[in-house]
Amino acid sequence: MPTVVLVTVLGAALLHAGWNALAKGRSGSDPLVATLVLAIGCGAAALPVLVVAGLPSRESAVYVVVSGVVHVVYFLPVGLSYRYADYSAVYPLMRGTAPLITTLLGATFLAEPLTAMLLGGVLLLSAGVLGLGTNAMKQGGLNSRGLLVAVANIAVIVGYTLLDGVGVRLSGNAAGYVAAMLVLTAILLAPVALWLRPTTFLADFEAHWKIGLVGGTMAMVSYGIALWAMTRAPIGAVAALRETSVLFGTAIAAIVLKERFGVERWIAAAAICAGLGLIRLA
Repeated sequence: MPTVVLVTVLGAALLHAGWNALAKGRSGSDPLVATLVLAIGCGAAALPVLVVAGLPSRESAVYVVVSGVVHVVYFLPVGLSYRYADYSAVYPLMRGTAPLITTLLGATFLAEPLTAMLLGGVLLLSAGVLGLGTNAMKQGGLNSRGLLVAVANIAVIVGYTLLDGVGVRLSGNAAGYVAAMLVLTAILLAPVALWLRPTTFLADFEAHWKIGLVGGTMAMVSYGIALWAMTRAPIGAVAALRETSVLFGTAIAAIVLKERFGVERWIAAAAICAGLGLIRLA
């Protein structure tokens, strides 16, 4: 994998950790509502990008539409999972499992290159990401309801990753593709948010739209970088690299929040670093 792709996707991973932390919600806010506000902010941030970049090619139009619908389905369980479980438990579970499944499906159905080194790197990285959530799960940070929602969202993540990986390659315009998809997602999600939480959503949006816009911009840039990278590297490898966001979140917790970084987390972090090295060499 080219160094520029690796470094850029790692930057996207940092942004991804940030917007998911915002989606977990502010003090006193419902994580589902906070996630919906952020998703609408994502579409708002994408609108000027779409104006500048222009629409993607017609060949990718069906992918934009289907992906917009799938992302509506994605944002809802993200919010629900953060309502039912701790961020440090459910985030690694959702993000650590999906890349491995994506890599295997990409190799099977999209003829993506799958070398032993690449597979080994994805395996190590996924294992490390999952390992970072082990401690929180042991401490009761994840209940059965949160686990069910997280597992359902893993399938959605795998689906939209493969879908967008193909769509952006057909688009001829990565920025236009991701912007069009996110604007459509916001348009479709707004009435759903009003239907699910009419009073709470409007009140939270009015009070925290600036935070939603900031988080939405982070999400847009993060995913835009990932889709751009998928035009230059295997989809599964890019998806795996993006999930190093969990490592960034853990590092922030240890350094800034002074949370205990035990032996299990050190082993998991080492597995992620080893996986990164193999993916870079693949």
